[in-house]
Amino acid sequence: MLVTDFYLLIKYEFIIYFPYLYKIPAPLTYLITPLSFFHIRSLIYNKKSLKSFDILHFIPFMIFLISYFPFYLMPLAEKINYLKLVFLDFNLTFTDNVGLLPENINSLGRILHLLFYLLLQWMMIYSVKGKNFKSINNKFYTWVFNLTLMQSFFSTGLIGVVIFSFLFPVYFELKIVAYLPTFLTIIFFFSISIYLIWHQDVLLKLKYFSFENDMNQVSNEINLSSLTTEVQEKLYFTDKNLTISRLSILLNMSQNDLSKIVNKSYSNYNFWVNEMRVQYSIHLIKDGFLKNYSVEALAEKSGFKSKNTFYRSFKNYTNTTPIIFEKELNFL
Repeated sequence: MLVTDFYLLIKYEFIIYFPYLYKIPAPLTYLITPLSFFHIRSLIYNKKSLKSFDILHFIPFMIFLISYFPFYLMPLAEKINYLKLVFLDFNLTFTDNVGLLPENINSLGRILHLLFYLLLQWMMIYSVKGKNFKSINNKFYTWVFNLTLMQSFFSTGLIGVVIFSFLFPVYFELKIVAYLPTFLTIIFFFSISIYLIWHQDVLLKLKYFSFENDMNQVSNEINLSSLTTEVQEKLYFTDKNLTISRLSILLNMSQNDLSKIVNKSYSNYNFWVNEMRVQYSIHLIKDGFLKNYSVEALAEKSGFKSKNTFYRSFKNYTNTTPIIFEKELNFL
């Protein structure tokens, strides 16, 4: 959307009032796909930190930032005169060579960059951990899948436009055809925005990333893993009144430390505990619990305070209800 906004500034000549902003978004486009990749990786692998070697993902951004650096330092009067040429021929925004690298390399790089990260995202989605993520939390898996699907449609349309421009350049003299890349970009970000508005609960997983060394990251993962194992083995989560302060006492640790460890991998404490409760309820269903008891009894047995909370949490993780889940098991 940032890139589209800048194109509008150029198209309607408002950029003349901010000449130093011209070409600023060009290297920034190389940050969008890596950040999307990091977000999806954080959901599927349940990790919020970036490793030291993740800096490699920012190399394309640095390359093109350096490439445009001489242009950024161009004298103001010279840059304003150049912008006047762009106003006369808007196609210069795609074809000019103001950087150290030719603009066609930048255009090709954006496409290859997008395809590379799409491939990585689809590989994660269909990996073993991706399938495990789906079984545990179908709600967020659906978000990841739909986001990647929208990105795929966008990139396919963009590549199609590029190929079409090479095969039939005469048609790009028509304004409606020339603006197709801009239209595709607007539709893409508009679709994501609408999706988030209708599924605001997925925003609970949008956390900031933190840089840590690998040793600290492994230590945090082991701590959370061991804590989860202890809570599950001792069935602490079946206590309907299990607050974070009470659990910290049971685990013999400070509430602040417990909160920090949990929040590195989960949106909040309740999300973590309810995940264990839902997993336990699934285990009970598979053992035939609902053949002898009601859903209310299942919710209480799993540690939920109310049937409504249980239904909401269960559906977030499985995208279905306990009754339907049991019926589907019988068909397997």
